[in-house]
Amino acid sequence: MSQEQVFICGAYTVYTEWQNEQLKVRFGDRHDTLKQQRVASGAKFVSDDGESSFWNKGNMATFIWRGESLPECRAADSLPKAFSASGNEPFWALSLEGQELEVSTPEKEWIATVTSIQPLLEDGIVSQWRLATANGDQVDIRSEVCRDTMSGMVYPFSVSYSGQFDGAGCGGETLSLLQGPKWILTETNASMTPSSNMYIQFLADGKLVGSDGCNRRFGQYQFGSEMIHLKWVGSTRRACSESIMQDATTFAEAVNNVRSISFEDNRLIIESRNGTQLKLKNKKP
Repeated sequence: MSQEQVFICGAYTVYTEWQNEQLKVRFGDRHDTLKQQRVASGAKFVSDDGESSFWNKGNMATFIWRGESLPECRAADSLPKAFSASGNEPFWALSLEGQELEVSTPEKEWIATVTSIQPLLEDGIVSQWRLATANGDQVDIRSEVCRDTMSGMVYPFSVSYSGQFDGAGCGGETLSLLQGPKWILTETNASMTPSSNMYIQFLADGKLVGSDGCNRRFGQYQFGSEMIHLKWVGSTRRACSESIMQDATTFAEAVNNVRSISFEDNRLIIESRNGTQLKLKNKKP
């Protein structure tokens, strides 16, 4: 018998099928068959050349593809192992770990036990979870891009709370929307020509890499509840034509001076402080 399971690895969606001690892995147009190895915990599968591996432990997994580590993976039908959310008017915050839900409002704080987590299907895919607590409260968590009404920061889940108070907000980690693939420039309001050679990529440990259309660049990124920071710190030194160099400078300066990010029609939109807007598309692997 075969067992199919979908994993979310940052901005990647990875499809797996376990059959006869082998795991077929597919994401984008990449695919491979990995063979099971004996390990002390979980289930680990490795390619014949040892360059790719998939190590599944419960609802989480680590995935290395051709020597490149992807962001930490979670089963698509499960919530992140440590989940937090917050909202405005009224101000509230919650954190969920295991069966313990910690909630705070300006008036009080409390801890409730989650008695059930009900996945809700949409077109055969889990798109929402409904949590019930021992004190009769309910939390609905939906997998969709959510924009905080005060900070403007975007998050991967919208959240609503009902019971001791009623409120709506956003949850999850912003990086799960971004990490992994290349984001390629497709459109801009600046006087420059978008190129498939212009891209940014959010790697693990706050590392930012990309290309300005002429030179490869590397730098750092940091996200907070009300803060976005992208910074190029170095690049190669290839010489290009004057027009390409001008476009490269415009692109690099827009990334260095980001004011906000958002999503529209599955495209990442970067707004810079000088008014430049970059629209970038997730390049499928």
